[in-house]
Amino acid sequence: MQNILASELREQAGSNSFNRFDYQAHWIVYHMIIEFKKKSQFLVFCEFHDDMTKVSDIQNPNCAEFFQIKTTAKYNKWTLPHLTKTTTKSSGVVKNSFLGFLFYNFMKFEAECSKCHFVSNIGMDAEIRKWQSIIEDGKQLKTTDNALYSKIKNLIRNEFNNINPNEFDGVFDKFVQETYIYDGDLPLENYEKVVAGEFFRMLENDEFYTSNSNKILKDIIEDVRKKSKTKIEVPISYNKLVEKKGISSEVFSALQSSVKKISSQSYFKELEEFLTDNGLSLPKRRLLLRELKEHKLRMLDINKLLYQDITYQIVGVIDEVLTKYYSRIDDTSYLLDKIRKQCETIIKDNTDFNIPIVEAIFYERLVSENTTI
Repeated sequence: MQNILASELREQAGSNSFNRFDYQAHWIVYHMIIEFKKKSQFLVFCEFHDDMTKVSDIQNPNCAEFFQIKTTAKYNKWTLPHLTKTTTKSSGVVKNSFLGFLFYNFMKFEAECSKCHFVSNIGMDAEIRKWQSIIEDGKQLKTTDNALYSKIKNLIRNEFNNINPNEFDGVFDKFVQETYIYDGDLPLENYEKVVAGEFFRMLENDEFYTSNSNKILKDIIEDVRKKSKTKIEVPISYNKLVEKKGISSEVFSALQSSVKKISSQSYFKELEEFLTDNGLSLPKRRLLLRELKEHKLRMLDINKLLYQDITYQIVGVIDEVLTKYYSRIDDTSYLLDKIRKQCETIIKDNTDFNIPIVEAIFYERLVSENTTI
């Protein structure tokens, strides 16, 4: 990785205007979650030579994978002309195309670049899918479909016509076999909630609930944003790069081993004791606990986005009432009356919600020091 660690960065647009890369930050976390669930070990660097750079050997890496993460609402599918379109800056300098940037990585870093990825929120046309299907099956595009191989080669050659033909051919053959173009499975709409859903599923356990999973996820995403905008100077040591730009899969390993988990049996037992002490009848206690368990399962369902939105509104009302009427916090009947009146409008016409769910969430927030919603 000495060449990668010593090379000047091509550009640092993400470092200067990282707010435009909110989707990118979420996709990086999404990718980390998916890879961690596969039990992969990895380290990613945010905005380092590309949108994301990844190494699999955390301690002694000798090569890296580079990722471009691009969104578009302009096209329904990417095509080769779209991916190889160059642009000319006001200074007259020609900016490489998306695939041209990936080719540049193979050319610049040689053996230190193992793979390149172009990831987007949309799919690819039939021509690109054919290219990808051939290399994913371990076949050589040059021999399997020479016409497609030549077409891609000519498009890339137009961007790099000042390079020695022999050098170009060697780099291109690796580029065409080790460049992966795909839909990153993260929609442009509601991407935040999709990432949250995958994160909660990663932590999901039949016996445990996490007490502060929402805050932890926000902290991880914020760390990606922070490291995306952090500027560095090269050459840089690997250890310093890890500190400034890196996020490891170990963040999830540490999370799973250190985050406070609440046994569902003991957790609900504590809540039931609280309800008993507050004079609730056995039928009402059982109903509220049943509703709360169903509520938690719905909150883990990434398809129930409206349900989650309404839940956040209900929790906001509960927290506001608890703060406003703190002097009467032991008078649960009084507080519930205030909460019911405000929440009736919120849950109106939504069949997934009812007053028992609202009451169950209310009692949970009273009992637990840090509750998940």
